[in-house]
This record gives sequence, structure tokens and C-alpha cells, in this order.
Amino acid sequence: MSLTVAAAFSGTPAIELSPKRIATHCLDGYPSFAEFIARDGDAAVYRKFRHLGARNLLYRQSELHSLEEQLRSLDSEDAACLGDEDALKAAREWCHMSDPTNLRSRLHLELQDQIALKLREYREALVLESKVLAFRQPDKRTLSVFKKWFSSGIPVLWGRDKDIYDNEGDLAALAPIEPDRLNLFLQRNFGWLFRQEYAEEDLTHNRNLHMFYYSHDRIQVASAILSILFSAVLLIGAIVCLLSTSDSGRSLQIGILVLFTCLFAIVVGLLTNARRAEIFGATAA
Repeated sequence: MSLTVAAAFSGTPAIELSPKRIATHCLDGYPSFAEFIARDGDAAVYRKFRHLGARNLLYRQSELHSLEEQLRSLDSEDAACLGDEDALKAAREWCHMSDPTNLRSRLHLELQDQIALKLREYREALVLESKVLAFRQPDKRTLSVFKKWFSSGIPVLWGRDKDIYDNEGDLAALAPIEPDRLNLFLQRNFGWLFRQEYAEEDLTHNRNLHMFYYSHDRIQVASAILSILFSAVLLIGAIVCLLSTSDSGRSLQIGILVLFTCLFAIVVGLLTNARRAEIFGATAA
């Protein structure tokens, strides 16, 4: 069963977390922090270190730029020596380019080996950095509970690491859960209805913050049932209203159609994460 965890902090709504049953009774610090993250999917929040990533790429970029200038300098020198038969052949035939007795060719090959190595490292760093930057930040609710858990009472980590999560703009959520608005409403206001009881010893990582788990699957089912009910009420309501006003003028019937169409679009827009095009399509259907 997929479960979620809610923290009963004062004024703090519940957040989605996907627990896994792992070892309990661990030391407070890295062991308890690792247990909290491993147990709860939404708690997988880490620093991106964007400044360090940008700095690394800038250094590698400048290093490659320097090698590029060296290669251009060698090419310019070769172009100036039009009477050098070895240089001309090396520029056109690999057998001459790879000749170990040719000094100019050796210079080119050594430089090219450096370029190949640094270029691969630079591009790998680029790809990795693009993936890191694509990570979304944790939502406010998740971050609020996460930081309260992390810093409540005595901080989990000491020294410099006690402030490691202060820069919220540099945080990445590795496994963010994106429930729709109806799910969020149920979690915030009625999460206690879906509460899952656990033995006290299974929640030692909660640091006495009155955290409890509730079933995400049950909330999904409840959300689906409510969505079906809303859709049925709007559809049946529109039909009933049109039938009851069949003897009235067309302007009233058109008004009823417009009203229920707008209500349907509002319900879809407010209770789901549907995009504009999806809302337009559902309303037109």
C-alpha cells in the first residue's frame, strides 16, 4: 500500500510522503536523517550547489578555450609553412598525422588528446548540470514540514550543516509528488480520516513531532469518487433544468447551458491540474 505521512505541526498542513519499512531505533543525526529520507519520498530534498556547478563549468569552459587557441595557433603556423611537405601531408593523411617521427604531428596529437579528454569532461558536466537544474524545488508545504523536522529542538546535523537547508532557492526535490487540488484539499483538511496507525517504535525518526501516516491510495479513491459525483451532478443538473424549462423561451435554456458549461469548466480548473488546452477540450466535449 502506498502511504503518506502527515505532520501535526501547529498551522502546518500535511505533506505527501511515501514510507518504506526500514530499521528503527537509530541514532539521531545522519542515521535518523537517512531513515527519514528513505522512508518518505517527499523528504528526498538536497542542495543543488548551483554556484559550485556554475563555477566548475566556467573553469572547464576557460580551459577548453585555452586549448582551442593553442590548436588555432598550431594551424596558423602550419598554414604559414606552405613549403613544409610533412605539414601538408599531415593535414591531409592520417598516416602522416600519426607518424611519431614527425614533430609537428606529435604536437597536434598531444594537444588533440588533451582536447578530447577535457571536452568529454566538459560535456558530461554540462549534461549533468542541466539535469540538476531541471529538478524542481520542493513545494512550500513539503519544505515547511521538512525544515521543522530538521531543525526542531536540537538540529539533526551540527556545525556548518545545521544551516545547510537555509538557501531554499538552491534545494531540489528528487521525488516530488504532485497531487491535484482536490487531493490537496482532502490532505489538508481531512487527512486524519485516512490515518494509518503504526507502532510507536516504527516512528522513532519523527523526533517526537507527532507525525502520522495516512493512505495516499485511499485519498486517491476518495478524490476519484468526489470527481465523479461533481461531474454527475453537473450533467444531471443541466439535463433536469433543461427539461423543466422546456416550455420556456430559448433564451432561458441557452442561459442554463452557459451556466452549467461555466460551472463545469470552473470545477475542472479548480479541482484538477488540467492545463488550459485540456480545460477547453473537456468543456467543448
